[in-house]
Amino acid sequence: MEAARADLLLVAGGDDAMWPSLPFAEELARRRRSAGRTVRLIARADAGHRPRLPGESLAPGSTRFAYGGTAQADALLGEAAWPHILDLLGGDGLSRPDTRTAGLSFPDRP
Repeated sequence: MEAARADLLLVAGGDDAMWPSLPFAEELARRRRSAGRTVRLIARADAGHRPRLPGESLAPGSTRFAYGGTAQADALLGEAAWPHILDLLGGDGLSRPDTRTAGLSFPDRP
């Protein structure tokens, strides 16, 4: 983690009922910063395990898993994270990416 050269974006909900994603993300961010590396942590205390990105429909509930959060908090977390995701992928969010190749590099193509 400390030696990775990649940009790191962490998205975490403080009400995640599946696992403690926010404390884990905060620890990872602390480790990155201590190593002089950059990291972005996008979090909401009231969001759960499944942040919902803009344009995504509401995920169905589960009888097997508890996710925590609320639909509104999960959507707000996804909305807050979205511009950072686009920035890391090199997009501006103004045009719809080709999802078959979004974020991929093809050195042999012009």
